[in-house]
Amino acid sequence: MSAARQIPSLARRGFLQATGGLVVSFALFGTSEAASSLLPIGHVQNPPDAAKLYAWLAVHPDNTATLYTGKVEVGTGAQTALAQIAAEELDFPVDRLDVVMGTTSQTVNQGPTYGSMTIRYAGPQIRAAAAAGRAALLEQAATHFATTADNINAKDGVFSVKNAAQKTITYGALVAGKQLDVTIGATGAGFAMKVAPQAKLKDPKNYTVVGRFVPRKDIPAKVTGAFTYVQDVKVPGMLHGRVVRPYGVNATLISVDESAVKSIPGFVQLVRRDNFLGVVCTSEWSAIKAAEALGAVLHPKGPAAYPAKWSDWNGLPAMDDIWNVVRAGAGKTTAVANTGSVDNAMGDAKRTLKATYQTPFQMHGSIGPSCAVADVSKDRAIFWSGTQMPHEDRHDIAKLLGMQPDQLEIRWFEASGAYGRNGLDHAVADAAIMSQAVGKPVRVQWMRWDEHGWEPKGPPIAQDLAAAIDDKGKVTAWTHHMWIPTFLDTTLVAAALIGHPNRVGSVGLGVPAITYAYDFDNADVTSHGDGRVALRTSWLRSPAQYETTFAMEAFIDEVAAATGEDPLAFRLNHLKDPRAIDVLQAAAKQYGWQPRAALGKAPADGKPAHGRGIAWANRDDSRVATIVDVIVDPASGRIRVTRVVVAQDCGLVINPDGIRNQVEGNVIQSISRTLHEEVMFDRANVTSRDWIGYPILRFDEVPDSIEVVIVNNDPKYPSYGAGEPSTCPTAAVISNAVFDATGARLRQLPFRPDRLKAALTQS
Repeated sequence: MSAARQIPSLARRGFLQATGGLVVSFALFGTSEAASSLLPIGHVQNPPDAAKLYAWLAVHPDNTATLYTGKVEVGTGAQTALAQIAAEELDFPVDRLDVVMGTTSQTVNQGPTYGSMTIRYAGPQIRAAAAAGRAALLEQAATHFATTADNINAKDGVFSVKNAAQKTITYGALVAGKQLDVTIGATGAGFAMKVAPQAKLKDPKNYTVVGRFVPRKDIPAKVTGAFTYVQDVKVPGMLHGRVVRPYGVNATLISVDESAVKSIPGFVQLVRRDNFLGVVCTSEWSAIKAAEALGAVLHPKGPAAYPAKWSDWNGLPAMDDIWNVVRAGAGKTTAVANTGSVDNAMGDAKRTLKATYQTPFQMHGSIGPSCAVADVSKDRAIFWSGTQMPHEDRHDIAKLLGMQPDQLEIRWFEASGAYGRNGLDHAVADAAIMSQAVGKPVRVQWMRWDEHGWEPKGPPIAQDLAAAIDDKGKVTAWTHHMWIPTFLDTTLVAAALIGHPNRVGSVGLGVPAITYAYDFDNADVTSHGDGRVALRTSWLRSPAQYETTFAMEAFIDEVAAATGEDPLAFRLNHLKDPRAIDVLQAAAKQYGWQPRAALGKAPADGKPAHGRGIAWANRDDSRVATIVDVIVDPASGRIRVTRVVVAQDCGLVINPDGIRNQVEGNVIQSISRTLHEEVMFDRANVTSRDWIGYPILRFDEVPDSIEVVIVNNDPKYPSYGAGEPSTCPTAAVISNAVFDATGARLRQLPFRPDRLKAALTQS
């Protein structure tokens, strides 16, 4: 996109930033255009009719256009990729195509934004709608020029008559500001929605936008600080709220002395409903001070020192006992693979290997704490939120408030912190309850201890694996049993506090997130567990599969080492999936892999040791293989990842640079989870409520090199998910590299220095 083409598009937005003699102009797309001025509150509107073209597209007189999508941007570049898909089918310049996301009054329900499913499911819906839009506009252009549609060319937002170059008209001039009130047809909702089933799609061989690098639409404003996150939203008459949390997860509020906060300047109202306790003030600082006065921070003085009195609840299990609790959790059993006769093969084995892998509670660690603004009146409610599921939240919050969905509207703004079910939806509920109580707009900004302490966590998982090896070194049996507490707890903290824990959401075991792909004659891969274990759990990036891939791919490495085989060759010898084989070979080629068995022995001098590891995963039909180099320092117990090679096959790629950004982000975040992250708790509550108690990867720990190889980028494949797959192999590949370097096996996350040192003494 050239500067010459940017200028007209940016100028139309009228956003200018000037410093001295430098003038920089940027487009702020979608709802970000609100900047920092007060946003009008207005009235509630229902979502548009998905069967109408105007629900998906608008063309403006200045020959710009807008794409409307129920999906949202969570920092992954989906906004730009969806714009590319629409621009391709519409034959319209992508730099002149704005994108409105998530706001329920302007977009249709395309399902939540999670699970690497935006491009995979929303992409085809938008592609079909844009193709139908192009066809409708082409017919309109044919009428305008008194000819037939097959005599019209469409390119870059301009229609022209074939063999009559002087006869042209822009899309904007043709539509002349009118709504695209054309029926294109739509059935179903969410991921399953089918849009414009009769639309004729462009042949992928003619793509000029899809598959090319396009600069992300959101980056310029984010770089300059001009972007409006939900944390920046302000509305007229807005007050500020804070929630005072229980001292124990399920403690009850005995009493509260309101006189302790009445004298704080700006204090407006104390909000109490059952065990929900909040303060509302005229300024954010006043709300912070009022909440602190009531005991919002779990202070060393203890709960008795504060005006809000809670019951003494200590119902969490001892942290050291969590693995027994996980295994004892009652629930259903789900078979992932069941072939041959494992018991017979194990009985006949010359040798058996067994190992147990354990992964702890982990949190999203959103650097920007959750935030929402609510304006609730008797007959309508409007919310400003960064939720990843605005259409679902519209229904959930209606239930929470005892209202109907058509009385609610969610106005979506990107949050400065996302991925999975963090605290964003819970902040909406907090703001809703307090706004309903005071009858005015209320903004709730979670504090760091709210986010770390009360956001839903990724669950602890215990896994047992075993392999049988015959006298020729062949693997004759494989078992992998995993105990996974629910990671689909969609209930709201605020709902539980007001005494209605089951009014919104549900608790239940999700589909086991492991795809067994190896070709062993006898295999038993089974998932166990259900129900909540200790802390509230929910989606966390690559839910359960990051953990189960760790166990599967690390144990595969153990078996390869026991048979004396090269880790790559061992995998290839037991795989039939051609796409899995492709990514493994592509990663090996990029890395320069030389076949050898894992060294499995530390240097005798005790100096830092170098190792390599390999692992792969199948996540949402994407295949990804990772190879890393590590340096292990036995003296400090520190592991340093220096080089990462990732080969990823996610089918047809919309924006190659977007894929690379996704992979790099996945790798960095999952290295952090592997080396550092573990939620600590006592018998009452989470104790790791800051960045000291829950450390994350620092800049000096980021690998020197992350190399990304895109595999099978072919139109014969659909676009699969790219937001999570490269998270999955990281723990396994680092564990395997540490073994190669030192001979120590790391089977429990995170790989903290004390755990590495302990493993070194046992190797």
